[in-house]
Amino acid sequence: MNFIKKYLFSPFKNDWKLLLVLSVPALLLCLFGLNQLGRLTAVNFLAAESVKLICEFLFLGALLSLLNLVGVKNKWITALLAFIYYLTLTADLVLLWYFKERFGAKYLDTMEGGDYNFLTDWRVLGYFSVLAGFSFFAVRRYFQAATRKTALHRLVVCLAGLAILFVANPLRLLPAPNDFYTSYLIPPSPVYTVNAVLAKRPQALLSDTLSPKLQNLAEQYNVFSAKNTGVGKRYQRVILIASESLSNKYLHRFNPNIPPQASRPLDELMEKYPSASLQHVTLSTLYGLTVIFSSHPYAELSFENGYPVSFVKELKKNGYQTAFLRGADETYMDENLLFKQAGFDEVIGATYFETRPEYKDYIDWWGLTDRKLFEYAEEYLLQHKDKPLFMTLLTVDSHVPLGRLDYLGQEYEEIDAEFYDVPTLPRAFARFGQDVERFLARLEKQGLFDEQTLVLIMPDHPSYSNTPTNKLFKPYRAEYDYLPFIIITRTPVNKPMTKNPLVSQLDIAPTVMDLLNLPQPKAFFGHSLFDLDAKRSVFDIKEDYAVVTAENGTRVLKLNSAAPQDKALIGLMTSFPR
Repeated sequence: MNFIKKYLFSPFKNDWKLLLVLSVPALLLCLFGLNQLGRLTAVNFLAAESVKLICEFLFLGALLSLLNLVGVKNKWITALLAFIYYLTLTADLVLLWYFKERFGAKYLDTMEGGDYNFLTDWRVLGYFSVLAGFSFFAVRRYFQAATRKTALHRLVVCLAGLAILFVANPLRLLPAPNDFYTSYLIPPSPVYTVNAVLAKRPQALLSDTLSPKLQNLAEQYNVFSAKNTGVGKRYQRVILIASESLSNKYLHRFNPNIPPQASRPLDELMEKYPSASLQHVTLSTLYGLTVIFSSHPYAELSFENGYPVSFVKELKKNGYQTAFLRGADETYMDENLLFKQAGFDEVIGATYFETRPEYKDYIDWWGLTDRKLFEYAEEYLLQHKDKPLFMTLLTVDSHVPLGRLDYLGQEYEEIDAEFYDVPTLPRAFARFGQDVERFLARLEKQGLFDEQTLVLIMPDHPSYSNTPTNKLFKPYRAEYDYLPFIIITRTPVNKPMTKNPLVSQLDIAPTVMDLLNLPQPKAFFGHSLFDLDAKRSVFDIKEDYAVVTAENGTRVLKLNSAAPQDKALIGLMTSFPR
């Protein structure tokens, strides 16, 4: 007992209160993460919070020891460093809020070129003030400078404790997948992000043939087998409208808390035309669109390897002019270059619209207003009226966190309901529906909506944040996060669509190829929504793990797993057979 007291407890004699207090925000983040990931049970809460406290206490103890060793004794400097540390927790909080993922490598690039005016919002400033006040209070109240000898002793104990926790993590004793999700939230935020950046990533398997093992897995999960159903024909113009962040929860058809008037245009389209609710398989715009174009779940490997498969390329091969129109800056994350690799002849966005007098005054916030983007799309369609054309429109007015703040004098039908008279995502989607209705009416007037026209409406990805409109989404239902998909033609397609609950974004590309009666590329993971007999699997790839759901169950696996059964499945998810 004396040994434990002397060698394990004594280095924390003056600092244990400080370390406990400084650990509280990480405990709150862990609690929030469990809730976001759908794993907040009494057992998971007690187990994860206990391990998180130990991990955070030891990690902060190690950082404090390093400060002591380099001679930092000033409380103001220490409080500032604590505040900076809490900013890393904030990055995790925001990603868990919007996308149910932690802040990792794939989100670093998204920070460049973003709109950061929200940082001046009084609520954001208030949050930062609370963080700063908490940091200063904790350090002012409990900080005591330690000698270098004590700091070195404490550093050794903390590192040894972290090593033991890493090797013998008790959360691994929980049943799957709780063992994974609770452990996922334990590493401190900067450690998780650094590890995500430095971790070895799977590589693409580009080959004409699959190994026998991968071929068996492909058959087991029924991938690389998309086929046509006879539903299609060669449409002259194909218009894919990708709505930023839309999901079912904003439509009265799925969520009775949404006023009927707010989502009437989209609800009526889903009632009149073939439609489906799709599971998403990735998040953020570049990743979501890449999955839509490629029917391959590993978006990062797709765009890093020049899109080995893309239905846009297939349309281009078959004589279609291909154009990508967006309200935001087309150079964001080099998407102007990447989407050309995906098969688009032109990628047109805000930098182009700034050169056009009739559009430049409608650029603000994240980019050109949706209404003006639709007007330009009409102009582009008229210019290319006599040739086969595939066009993607990526809107921006419904960008998180609150949707467009200023519509620059454009008028909309007002919704007489709570949350619709101030900037919120529900208001943004109500106005998106009105813009779509207006666009379709203008196509009709211009003679552009005929028997040779196919219009598809879908989101690029969902957003999970409900702030400040939480009451609209209670009680929560899983289908709220699914993605509406609508197929609009002059004469509605009357062939039935599958009722399989495992339909997903992976099925969009095969459905497009089926509707156009074009051959299906071999590397598609999905199947046409008109294929009623196809077995389906959902491959949801996150920052550093994947959730694979088939008709016989769900598996969660790390993307760098060394387990043989996991490595084989990772091999399937990284394969691009030609």
